[in-house]
Amino acid sequence: MNKKLKFIIIFLFVTLLFLFYAHGYNLPWYKNATFYEIFVRSFADSDGDKVGDLKGLTNKLDYLKELNIDGIWLMPIFMSVSYHGYDVTDFYDIHPAYGNMEDFEELIKEAHRKKIKIILDLVVNHTSSRHPWFISASNSYTSLYRDYYIWNNTKPTQNSNFWYYKNTGYYYAFFWSEMPDLNFDNTKVREEIKKIAKYWLEKGVDGFRLDAVKHIYDDDNKNILWWKEFYDYLKKIKPDVYLVGEVWDNEYVIAEYYKSLPSLFNFPLSDKIMSSVANQRDLGICDFLDMEREMFKENYSDFTDATFLRNHDQVRVRTSFGGSIDKSLLAGSIYLTLPGTPFIYYGEEIGMEGAKPDEYIREPFKWTDQMNSKEQTYWIKPKYNIPNNGISYTTEKEDKNSILNHYKLLLKLRKEYKALSLGEMKKINLNDKSLLAYLREIDNEEILVIHNLNRVEKMISLNFTFKNILYSRNTNIKDNKIILGPFSSIIIEVQ
Repeated sequence: MNKKLKFIIIFLFVTLLFLFYAHGYNLPWYKNATFYEIFVRSFADSDGDKVGDLKGLTNKLDYLKELNIDGIWLMPIFMSVSYHGYDVTDFYDIHPAYGNMEDFEELIKEAHRKKIKIILDLVVNHTSSRHPWFISASNSYTSLYRDYYIWNNTKPTQNSNFWYYKNTGYYYAFFWSEMPDLNFDNTKVREEIKKIAKYWLEKGVDGFRLDAVKHIYDDDNKNILWWKEFYDYLKKIKPDVYLVGEVWDNEYVIAEYYKSLPSLFNFPLSDKIMSSVANQRDLGICDFLDMEREMFKENYSDFTDATFLRNHDQVRVRTSFGGSIDKSLLAGSIYLTLPGTPFIYYGEEIGMEGAKPDEYIREPFKWTDQMNSKEQTYWIKPKYNIPNNGISYTTEKEDKNSILNHYKLLLKLRKEYKALSLGEMKKINLNDKSLLAYLREIDNEEILVIHNLNRVEKMISLNFTFKNILYSRNTNIKDNKIILGPFSSIIIEVQ
């Protein structure tokens, strides 16, 4: 090979490599993904006992593909004595109501075959009081697991409400007496937690949703150091592992935790969106998000903002809006067109309702309006999502104007247009607080998004050349003016 030809080959290789990276193809897989949070007990049944299980979920993976979902967050599936699973008794086994390890492995295999990733809810701040570690620790001062938990001979005066008595002393439990906190000052505990995560990564999971991230210690700095240690360890096992943490606090505290984790749930943004829709006026969503993202970037330059509206601990979206489908869909249209990696709580896409206590936020997913299909779960008698109320997958699938079909279209657009999933956001000021508008831009793609948060119709004219209307709900364009009906949204490709 002569020198000239060799030079040309090297030049072409370097050029292609540059183009490959410049266009973002080396981005972590979760950057432009959409996740779906599932409470397995409520989702889909496979054996007729009316309790959702892993086989039932496997049978419904096509629904998630139809919805354009890229990843599933499974709420706790480990052995537990509760219905919710946040008090684990065995970190290495599946809750028997959900199936067995073979069922889990089949779910992973089928999900990956359909290009759907799976992350597990990892609850390591505490265990169940019935975990073998705690049973041993509470029965003997000399137990090998005594220092796995936090003990005191007398009840401390500080935070006394979090200390509970056993025959061998007082133990600390932040969330509930039956969820004793683990002692992360003990190196053996930290190694156990790493071992648990490694076990599930080797089973094929793609990452973890981390519960109660800021409660490992009563000290944010110590928490940050621990999670950095944990993330660094897991990256050695699986370089593209996705960790998303629950830090239920303000944006300043969340920003600090980006020193240790790649992704965190954006609770303040969800509240800002929900409040804006409820008040029918933009409470500064774009400016707030710009400010947040600058802070996050200071601590993790490649951060992934996990956006959502509501989750398993909060009143459902539609119930928050007094049952309004219009407002529910408007809120969904906002967060699904903003920067970030969105998480959809199961049932949000069909307009399910729910309020405290928690069981009624986690009611069975409605596959049919009559709730009589073979996959229908019924582990609890629903209070909100009752039979024959017009809300269900099959009912809405046939209605082109349903909330389900609008969600499908919005998620399809996120997949088809990189600007909507990865693009930068630029606020458009329309001098009307009831309107929210922004551009999403990347490379040569420009997408204009406009929402009318008000019940009153609005008319605007913009100095853009419209290339293609991608999405329109309750809107119209006439004589180069956009007419926005109540609680409406429009998405336009511009040039």
